[in-house]
Amino acid sequence: MKKFGLRLLGLVAFLMIIFNSCSKDNSSDNGPAPTTVAQDKENITNTFNDFYSCLNTLDDGDFSSFLLYSLFNSTDQQYDDSYIRYLMDQFELQYGAVVIEDKLQFDNRKGTYTWDQQSETWTKVSNSSAVILKFPSRYNGTSNDGELTFSAYTDMSTMYDAIEYWLPTSANLTLKRDGNLVFSLNLSNVTFDVGTNFSMPISANISVFTTPFSHTFKWERTSSTDFRLTYDSSTPNGCTTNSVTNIKLNDADYGNITSVKEDLRTVSGTLTEGNLKVVYAINVQSITANENPTPSQINNYSDAEVFYNNVKIGDLTYDEIEGQSEIFITYSDGSRENIDIYVGDFENQINAIFSNYIN
Repeated sequence: MKKFGLRLLGLVAFLMIIFNSCSKDNSSDNGPAPTTVAQDKENITNTFNDFYSCLNTLDDGDFSSFLLYSLFNSTDQQYDDSYIRYLMDQFELQYGAVVIEDKLQFDNRKGTYTWDQQSETWTKVSNSSAVILKFPSRYNGTSNDGELTFSAYTDMSTMYDAIEYWLPTSANLTLKRDGNLVFSLNLSNVTFDVGTNFSMPISANISVFTTPFSHTFKWERTSSTDFRLTYDSSTPNGCTTNSVTNIKLNDADYGNITSVKEDLRTVSGTLTEGNLKVVYAINVQSITANENPTPSQINNYSDAEVFYNNVKIGDLTYDEIEGQSEIFITYSDGSRENIDIYVGDFENQINAIFSNYIN
């Protein structure tokens, strides 16, 4: 990958390590303690090491194994969903389309369906409460070791560009292999402020389980122009992450939302991984008011401070070097480093961890 691509990956990776990664919780009972810049650098490096360790946990988990087992060719490990698509095509051929006019046919498809390997057809037994599919989780499988259960679903009509879409307001879905849960989804409290041009989601609670990771998302409207997204992720062995993102719109005229530049005023929040935290605020309106904002303008209208054990250890700033985007961390002693020092090997690390998926 070219240097420019690596730098972009570096920017994403540095923020995602703190925002959406899965590093281990190293909190101390002794409270905050002053650190040297050398210690700060070591703490950031350790956070990345924990991140990669948790990615290995994800790669070794049952959900990853299911995906690899069911959606990748066993000969050359190329992605291949033709078998799963064949099962669904046969289902729709026998029982009708799953989605009609953009509306999921949950109530009309309730029942327990079992795949017959000999005839390559589904057989149905009455079930008034759920849609259950029992099937071999891999092509040419000899037993129905996979079980998908859709036990609840509701939706409502929404509008986008004067086109009607039926979007879910609640759902409950589980996926098992050999009786072991590998994936689940629970969706609840989904509401919309319905408009003819843009239906604004104003609340949603989402819980997702991808063995061994548990994820929760909460979206809420806190005022007519303010929204908050909260995300938490954890595993039994201590991989944790938390983020709170606050979004402020220019006005509450949701029906005329057109773009980030026109409608988004500010974005702020906190990103926490163990003892490492970033507190940030971005004045999007002021930045986008400039056709081609300079690094100085971007930095003037944004702020990102890095903390460890609630003690500030540095600032993140944007720069352009020889026409390429760069992110720097400036430490407490005034020295600064390109975050490439922490993420320069990001691509190689990802390729090594997910080698089963990346050829």
